[in-house]
Amino acid sequence: MKRIQALSSGLIIKQDFGDAVRATFYQTEYEEFLYATNGGTLFLVSFRGRVYGLTCKHVIGDFEPGKLFITQQKYATKGSKPAPIVGLALPSASTGEAVGTDVEDICAVEFAGDIAPDFFAHTPYIIDEKTVCTSKVGHELHVAGVLKGKTQIIPPDITMGFCHLVLHDTGVSTFDPFLRQAKAVFLDPSFDNIVGISGSPVFDQTANALCGMVNRGGMAGGMCTIHYIDIFDIMKVLEALSTRAASASYTKILR
Repeated sequence: MKRIQALSSGLIIKQDFGDAVRATFYQTEYEEFLYATNGGTLFLVSFRGRVYGLTCKHVIGDFEPGKLFITQQKYATKGSKPAPIVGLALPSASTGEAVGTDVEDICAVEFAGDIAPDFFAHTPYIIDEKTVCTSKVGHELHVAGVLKGKTQIIPPDITMGFCHLVLHDTGVSTFDPFLRQAKAVFLDPSFDNIVGISGSPVFDQTANALCGMVNRGGMAGGMCTIHYIDIFDIMKVLEALSTRAASASYTKILR
């Protein structure tokens, strides 16, 4: 569902964060099985005039970045071209309170500078100071991702297990200050795990803004819990990448 938002410039736009979601596939050297996946999700954002992919470092795993196949459309079609990738940006050498946290699991995918603006059919989520926010306890959150258990690669067909989950924010994680937590109880769900949603965008429906990215999660019966990286920290990575800064130091207030 496209949501109406106002940019800081005053421009009114309509966008659906779910349109930005992509499954993470990799090209292999095997003709019989051209594509493989570790599971996991990636989503596209437009930041300061450039498009980036966002996911978790552990989603990339041991696959070579150059093998990553990011499709033009959410639902890939035969013959569609992969986006040209020039590299990955990963936080490292953390200091202070960031040491040992999952802030280093943020992964930004950088595309070639000459990629056409409409290559992804205008599906990247536009990041603006008015289209992002840090969530608050009790806010309704929506997660759009790809469930590994619902995804099948049976050549020549690929079935992607896209999902849409609704949870509620429960505050800062007790074990990592860079993560927030959200919970939901699903009655008679058609799945028993949420493996694959790492790297999924988290949208604050209450505030009508993107608020983060799933880092990890799990299910116990119908109880679902996710831990997600606050968009505030993701923005710091994007800012450093866009300005080619060698490092970024900042403080944040936890609520």
